[in-house]
Amino acid sequence: MSESTDRAEGLRAWAEGMYTLTAAAELLIRCGDPLLSGPWVEHDVQRGRYWFNTKTVAEESGYLSGGERRVLDIAAALAVDDRPVALGEAVSGLDRKHLELVLAAIAHAAGSHEHSEALTTENEDGVRQLVRTERLGSLYPWPEGQ
Repeated sequence: MSESTDRAEGLRAWAEGMYTLTAAAELLIRCGDPLLSGPWVEHDVQRGRYWFNTKTVAEESGYLSGGERRVLDIAAALAVDDRPVALGEAVSGLDRKHLELVLAAIAHAAGSHEHSEALTTENEDGVRQLVRTERLGSLYPWPEGQ
């Protein structure tokens, strides 16, 4: 297995179970190098664990392009509660590929892939009754093939 595959699988395992962490990890993974291979994706060799260390983003990301830094800042903001990001500034400098990934990450972080809709009917007495619930799917799904 390649180092890139190990990092991707390790980040997914680290983020599993939390929509915001999963969104941040997928954003890094789907952007690929240099975001996935950056020093903010740390590896504990003894435990075989990977994680996204958001504390190192600001001081370690100087070599990235402006668009890559914007995506990294958004991923870091998704991963931790207290990391502010100027969203208007961040998204205004993204190319179409990165914007598509950011939109999918935000939809995932919000849990839109788990949303459902109640389908009801009204009986002759005017009482609404639940017929079934229907899973809606993601509001903005992750792009295919990435």
